Amino acid sequence: MRLQKFLAQAGVSSRRKAEALIASGAVKVNGVAVTTLGSNVGSKDRVEVNGRRVVVEDPIYRLLLKPRACLSTLAPTGPRPTLGRYIKEPEPGLQVVAPLDFPSEGVVLLTSDGALAEAMLKRGKVVMTYHLKLQGLVGEDDAERLRHGWRFEGRSIKPASVDRLKATEKNTWIEMVVAESRPRALKAAGEVVRHSLLKISRVRLGGLSFEGLEMGGWRDLSKSEISDLRDRAGLG
Repeated sequence: MRLQKFLAQAGVSSRRKAEALIASGAVKVNGVAVTTLGSNVGSKDRVEVNGRRVVVEDPIYRLLLKPRACLSTLAPTGPRPTLGRYIKEPEPGLQVVAPLDFPSEGVVLLTSDGALAEAMLKRGKVVMTYHLKLQGLVGEDDAERLRHGWRFEGRSIKPASVDRLKATEKNTWIEMVVAESRPRALKAAGEVVRHSLLKISRVRLGGLSFEGLEMGGWRDLSKSEISDLRDRAGLG
């Protein structure tokens, strides 16, 4: 196995960052610093990063329903609550994939599979489903404008579908299926139709649904769910 792939599977970092670690001389194999990219390691080799041994274990795949007013990080960051409130003792290498911003709610992925985390950072790989609350009455003409897409930070965003779920005199709920993980990009959709985006709820991440989870609750994925998610991310 290539050394950078080994480090990614061990949850040390993404492959790209692993390459930087190797080039810097921070990685040793059997006590010898390795700085050449493309080096291979086997099951009997001892790999160390900055003096600490690295062992590939079965990766963790966990779905968590993030509440509003919570930071999408496991590390303490001050007075504001984080996901560390719900994952008391996170396993080494566990990272938040497709994080939501502080006011948003919905499903996020926690994994120690560095290759999957890196693949999902390449936007457009995994489709996600959102329920969006927009201020005012959003008509069918507005929904059609959103179906045609918009641009955000120089990149085109085009939903797979946009459907109006419910409308009152004050607000409208829509369901949007789009390969986009950044809430800020969805807020830009509200600007396109001149309706303020009041609430973002991610109800599906790929084929994974929030159903069965309470706010702050989590569950480990089944083998079939892991396989499906990796397929969607282009990992096979």
